[in-house]
Amino acid sequence: MTARSDKPFGEALRTLMAERGLTFRGLAQATRSFDGKGITHAHLNMLANGHDRPSMRAMELIAGATDMDPSYFAQYRLAAAMRELDPEQVGLEQALQNLNARLGDRRRSGAKGRRARAPRARPHPSD
Repeated sequence: MTARSDKPFGEALRTLMAERGLTFRGLAQATRSFDGKGITHAHLNMLANGHDRPSMRAMELIAGATDMDPSYFAQYRLAAAMRELDPEQVGLEQALQNLNARLGDRRRSGAKGRRARAPRARPHPSD
């Protein structure tokens, strides 16, 4: 199985459930073992069908119940990045440090996928 999904949450969840042979009720029961509350089968159905947005807690419970890392879900990675860059969550200084670190990582990686610029023609001075 792929360690990360780039699919929308509902599609990634349905795929994960199919691969694990889980029903909504079975997954709901498995999520209860983590915090005693878990997620109801009705809420899981709504998440899987795109009628509700998953919280980080919901993604963490689902990941734990399916023996996956929460970062399997693209929405979890996005929410974590947004939280890391939110001054109200981490403070302005930390948010700026996090942003600079992310930009530095991007520069060091060579901005994968970007094509190199073609050299520009330079005009020759006329005689």
